[in-house]
Amino acid sequence: MPLSDLPLRLLVILFLTVFVLIGINPAIQKAAVSLRKLLRSAAQRKELIGTRLDDVHAEMFAESRTSRYLNDFEIIVIRQLAQAGGKALSRKQLNAPLLLGSAVLHKTLKSLHRRQLIHVRISTLLGQKISLSETGRRYAIEQGYVINIHESKGALG
Repeated sequence: MPLSDLPLRLLVILFLTVFVLIGINPAIQKAAVSLRKLLRSAAQRKELIGTRLDDVHAEMFAESRTSRYLNDFEIIVIRQLAQAGGKALSRKQLNAPLLLGSAVLHKTLKSLHRRQLIHVRISTLLGQKISLSETGRRYAIEQGYVINIHESKGALG
């Protein structure tokens, strides 16, 4: 269908649309350039924060290798496992309320396993299941993460 067969109204609307688009093209280009700059600076800030967090995590885990005390991440994971009531948890179940991130959780579990505070069972059907070892359970009881009720004979009758 040639352009001359179109109704005059449609040709006017088409001309005005092209005219407006040509007129606002510089504004669209400026907006695109400023948007690219904003996205680039946001990515650089995110990268900077990510490297700083990696440095902090590396420092915390480097100290935990030489120290006999647990770092904050290890304490949080021990508490979460202690509150599970002896039930083995998957990584996903363990990290759901904690939101530590996969790298930090991996380092934390590795450190706790090296200290023999947790057991990691691997099954083909369910994947990894993490639970407190006997040493980890004793530590959790000592720290008050697990309430240990002792029954005394004759206390109530």
